[in-house]
Order: sequence, then C-alpha cells, then structure tokens
Amino acid sequence: MSERSGPAIDRSIYPMPMFVTLVVSDLAVAGTVYAAAGFVTLATVSGPGGAPSLVHLRREKYQDILLTQGAAVRGTASASFAAGAIDLAEVADRIRSAGAAVTGPVDTPWFTTDLGFTDADGNTVTLTAPRMVDRAAAQAWVNDQITGDFETSEGFAFDPTRD
Repeated sequence: MSERSGPAIDRSIYPMPMFVTLVVSDLAVAGTVYAAAGFVTLATVSGPGGAPSLVHLRREKYQDILLTQGAAVRGTASASFAAGAIDLAEVADRIRSAGAAVTGPVDTPWFTTDLGFTDADGNTVTLTAPRMVDRAAAQAWVNDQITGDFETSEGFAFDPTRD
C-alpha cells in the first residue's frame, strides 16, 4: 500500500453510517489504484475456495469502500470523499502511475478543488477539498447561492482538519 500523508487511518470496526460497494473484475488491480488515492486495505473476506471475494478499504473515518469481485458494469458507480489537507496534484500523479484515468485537480465554481479518477472497471471517485484561499468569497457564495432548510455550523466546509 502507499505511504500516506494526512490523518492516521482509524482501523477500528464500527457501524459504518455510509459506504460504497464497487464491483471490480480484478481485486488486486483495483487495490493498487485505490492505494494510490490514499485508501488502505482494512480487511479481506475470502469466498468459496479461499480466494478473496471482498476487500474493505478505508481512507479516513467514515470513508469506506467495499470492493467485490465480479462482472463490473462500466459507469454504474461513483462516489465522492472529502480529501482533507492533502496535495491533490501529488495524489493525481500517484493515481496516474497506478494506471487510472485522472481528471484534475480542478477548481469548481462552488469553492472546492476536485480530483476525479476512474478505475479499470469504470467506477469513478472524486476527492474534494475546500479552497482555503478565499474564505470570505466562499462564505458570501454560500449565503447568496444556496437555499434550503439547513443550518451550517461555524467553520463548516472551510476547515479541512475537522472530524
């Protein structure tokens, strides 16, 4: 697995409030790509005959992916994860080196920087980080452009180190 920068991986087993399951044709190939994106293998479950049939990956607490071996259908799954305080350009280089198609990092109109990648089976993942350069403009944009029945806490989306 790749060397990580950023917070240590929480390796505890807990009820996962959300996770994504991705079907891949080759668990080892997919594992290499996701390791380049900062995920570690938390657990492997053997299927009939003892061969791995499911791999549980984790990047940060509550950022879990289950990889299952099977016939993948391209373009059927996508997921986004908070990137945290990492160098997305460096991560993009590692993911490209692992053989995945990469888009970005690219700045979005909603004050994030996104890095997308597509694994060999067509599953897409986006790592997204708040742009910290212009916090006042981002807060004004939130106040002017987002409507709904929600509340934001102090520092919401502008502190990449929050839990």
